Order: sequence, then structure tokens, then C-alpha cells
Amino acid sequence: MNEDDRWQMKYARSTLESLGRQARWPLIAAVLVGMAIGNALPRPARAVRAVQPPAAAPVQPQEAPRFPGAQPPAAGQDAPADEAAAADETAADEAGTDEAGGAETDEDAVDEDAADEDADEAPPIATRTFEDPAALVMNFVSASGASDFERITRRLVQAMAESENPERRGQALGWKMYRVREPGPNNNTVFIWLFDPVVTEANYAAPQLLNESLPEEVQQLYEDFNGSFGLGQVPLNLQPVELVAQ
Repeated sequence: MNEDDRWQMKYARSTLESLGRQARWPLIAAVLVGMAIGNALPRPARAVRAVQPPAAAPVQPQEAPRFPGAQPPAAGQDAPADEAAAADETAADEAGTDEAGGAETDEDAVDEDAADEDADEAPPIATRTFEDPAALVMNFVSASGASDFERITRRLVQAMAESENPERRGQALGWKMYRVREPGPNNNTVFIWLFDPVVTEANYAAPQLLNESLPEEVQQLYEDFNGSFGLGQVPLNLQPVELVAQ
């Protein structure tokens, strides 16, 4: 009899002593029958914790031995089998580099010759022509450069009006300038050049006209003219719209 059975017998004895003598024997019989049935039944097995074997350490791939001076192969290529193969590939690469360097040298020489020829050519002439019978240019001038812009425009148109070239005199005749009273974007002063009528195929580019009409003053005038701008210029062709039927 184990410890559990002894404890159950002790508990049953104390219980029976507390009852009357008349009910003692039936209870004793019932307790004994229960103990007999309990001993006959199989006892549950105790859970045994499984012991996991230690995980094996990962195997690190070993790098293939390199030959002295050999370079790792590029993607999609096999490594040289020995030092001789590596030396052959290195020599072939150096030869290819020399040939490429020679080709680049020849191309550089051709480029330098082309650059010299371009330098000998005259710079392109600035041009601005209008296709319609009237046109205008909106000039967005900085507030500090408004006086210089107005002065240079007046000086240019006056020189064109006194020119011996009839085309330049015709341009000066149809050239009018207006100053917008309201401030423009970024507080720029807006000047409107109105060309009415437009001289067909005539050049209205101000830098070229300054160079042609005032050659002795052109450098300083151009610097002041170019420095007076804020946002720049917007040229517009003007198409006439008939308002009253003829």
C-alpha cells in the first residue's frame, strides 16, 4: 500500500468515527469497494519532456584559393585555371586598353580640329523678325534698371531714325514705347514696345541694332541694357481683327 492509499484510509476512518454506529459498516464496505476499483484501473503516465538534440552548426562555404595577382572572374565568366591563364588575360586586357587609348587620342585630335574651325567662324547674329503687320514686346524690367532701359531705348531709336539705311528709318518710324502704370510681377516695371507697322523681314533684335547703330558705345550700352532686365521679354505677333464691316 502506497502513501496515497494510507491517506485515503486515514480519511475514511476519521469520517466513519464521526458517523453513528448503525451506518458504519455499509460505509466501510463502500470505501473498500472504491479503493479496490481504483487500484484495478491503470494510472496515467507522467509526461516526459523530450530532449532536442543540439542544432548542427551551419557549414560555411569555402572560397576557392586564388593565385597571386589573379583577379576574381566577372559575372558569367569562369575563373582562370592557373597563373598562366590569368597572365594571358591580363596581357590581353592591357593590349585592348592601349588600342582604345590610341583610338581616343585620334578622336580627341579630330575634336580639337573641329573646335578650331568653329572658333574661326563668326558668332551667329541675333535676329528677331515678325510675320504679322503689327507686333509688340513686353519688357519686364527691374525697378532699379527702369531708367537705364528707357534711356537706352530712346538712344537706340534716335540713332536708327538718323540712319542712312531706309529699313532702319522705317523701323524707327513705327517703333513706339509705353510704360505700364501698374507694377508687374515681382515688382518689375513693364515697358511695351509696339511696332506698327512692322517692317517685313527686318531684324528687331536690340543687341544687333545697338551693335549696328552705335558701334562706339555698344559695349557699355549692351551691359547696361542687359543688366536692367528682371523677368525678361515676351515677343508677340499681332493679327488685326476687323471690328466694323467695310
